[in-house]
Amino acid sequence: MMNKKILLALLAAGVFTVAGCQNIPTTQNDSAPQGQSRSTEKVFSGIVPCADCSGIETTLKLAKDGTYILGQTYLEAKSEENTFFETGHWVTNGKKIVLNNQDGKKSYYLINGENLDMLDVNGEPIQSSFNYELDKVTPKKLAGEYSYFADSALFTECDTGRRYDASENIDLERGYSAMGVEGGTPVYVEVEGYYTLRPSMEDGLFDNAVIQTGKIRFDKTSSCHIKK
Repeated sequence: MMNKKILLALLAAGVFTVAGCQNIPTTQNDSAPQGQSRSTEKVFSGIVPCADCSGIETTLKLAKDGTYILGQTYLEAKSEENTFFETGHWVTNGKKIVLNNQDGKKSYYLINGENLDMLDVNGEPIQSSFNYELDKVTPKKLAGEYSYFADSALFTECDTGRRYDASENIDLERGYSAMGVEGGTPVYVEVEGYYTLRPSMEDGLFDNAVIQTGKIRFDKTSSCHIKK
């Protein structure tokens, strides 16, 4: 079941509804956002309002197989447990994306160009002056330190210090190997890519992950503290 705190917060914003309360057909059609075909995963992110914190950092991954992962982190929350994940299936209904989660509940997003606007429990616009928009995530240059050891790959972002699972990025692994450093040694790298969510090796858990999509530049003479 969904954590009580996140459920109450989203109910206050009018985001979730119980499955079956809405007689809206959920068909898979060609109304996906511009450039958002179901042939590849699409990721959206943003910070939406929060009743008792500074905002909810939200990441939504729509996978090509019709499943989704929704990750939400309560920024500056009083509780130590401030990150939650939800999974389920997504479909399109006209200009709306409908999420059906693992507990049988639905939430709605409106296609807004290449972005998504969070909707209320009835699939209608939230009446608020606050921003409920999630931006489409596109590849960009990411700077960080990469390490690989015993099939474990890790990318640490320079600006934030956040760590991302970097497995399944064979070009990063090969570039790191070419540096000739001892396994596990962090090496500065600039890579074209984006951040997403993926299931963890531990059952029921999820990881923040980096996906490499373009050029890679390793530099073992530099670091996050001495960027070139």
